Amino acid sequence: MVRPPNYNDSNGMKKGAWLGEEDNKLRAYILRYGHCNWTLLPIYAGLARSGNSCRLRWMNYLKPGLRGGNFTQQEKDLIIQFHVQLGNK
Repeated sequence: MVRPPNYNDSNGMKKGAWLGEEDNKLRAYILRYGHCNWTLLPIYAGLARSGNSCRLRWMNYLKPGLRGGNFTQQEKDLIIQFHVQLGNK
């Protein structure tokens, strides 16, 4: 059996895939007030998520300026150059 994508744990926190409505709430709150305390942010933003979940969602998916996709040729060349200079550090 596969569990439903949005299910609440024993603490009432939602787990699973994020909904567009939740993304919009998180984005709107952070753009308006900022993110000084990730533990309290979901309470103030009206989300039933943990602070860590909100932080990861913001940092990896919603933060303005994030660019996804493949590396450009210039970036690939820079990685190779640094690897030659520094090795596997």
